[in-house]
Amino acid sequence: MASWSTYVQGFLYIALLFFFIPIKINGPDKVETQFQQYLTTFNKSYDDPEEYLNKLQAFKLSLETIELLNSNKTNTSAQYGLTKYSDLLPEEFVSNHLYANLSQRLSLHHSRPQRVERRFSVPGKIDWRDKHVVTEVHDQGTCGACWAYAVVETIETMKAIKTNKTEDFSVQEIIDCAGNNNNGCDGGDTCSLLAWMTYTNFTLLRERDYVRKNHQCNPGSMEGVKLDSYICESFVGREQIMLRLLAENGPLAVAINAQTWQNYVGGVIEYHCDGDAGKLNHAVQIVGYDLTASIPYYIVRNSWGPDFGNGGYLYIAVDKNMCGVANEVSALTVL
Repeated sequence: MASWSTYVQGFLYIALLFFFIPIKINGPDKVETQFQQYLTTFNKSYDDPEEYLNKLQAFKLSLETIELLNSNKTNTSAQYGLTKYSDLLPEEFVSNHLYANLSQRLSLHHSRPQRVERRFSVPGKIDWRDKHVVTEVHDQGTCGACWAYAVVETIETMKAIKTNKTEDFSVQEIIDCAGNNNNGCDGGDTCSLLAWMTYTNFTLLRERDYVRKNHQCNPGSMEGVKLDSYICESFVGREQIMLRLLAENGPLAVAINAQTWQNYVGGVIEYHCDGDAGKLNHAVQIVGYDLTASIPYYIVRNSWGPDFGNGGYLYIAVDKNMCGVANEVSALTVL
């Protein structure tokens, strides 16, 4: 005779058949529904079934990553959500938008460390955008030339500070022409670029004046801008110097670790962003800071278009070497 527990087990098995299996087979997949909404929002489509499934899997992984990154945060900490990169696997994101081997080619052309007094004060807030000397946010696409964008953007701002006039200068000229182990869309380094521009006395042309010739470097003889001086240093543990340079000189070009930025949508990054110099993979421009905020932060201009982050900008916590922001820092002046 069957025991009482056997009847209970049988009942539960039948209940599972009626209530759970039909939902799994006939009900909509919540994640796939989210994915369909995501494709609509970001104007994407994948007609090939295999590609669609691969993108769906990447999307699922992004959802899991977003949930993890949004844990252990305050109201003003960084927020993570769906972005135009959320249908990429992490390795695809690195391959398409970062430069994984940047740390292996950090420049040996750093200038000597500058002597500064140990204690000094800086304004509570600096934002060079307020002075109308920062050009519009650019989009590097899948070209790995963040190093060129960061330097050219900083040159643009330093020139605008001097002339009170903003102009776009040619990133493409740098991509085509820069030597010293810089390889166009295949990667480069901000410090080695600045060293090369200095010892070649390179003239950076305005964007409208640079014309490629046979898809190669064609510097021409038009009037442009030249570097006057630059420094490139590590300020790990000395971020007060970075703040002073931002306040007294102008924006900075820095190497950074952007691995966890794939799904960044706003707020101040103060967790989940490794500062190890061996993990640097991107370059950006810092255009200011805010020490009066509940979490003091740098204002970081990215080159992934104005539809990423906060109008193309991110905020990174000050004085923590967050994302490796203090490992390779460049400041410059122009003639």
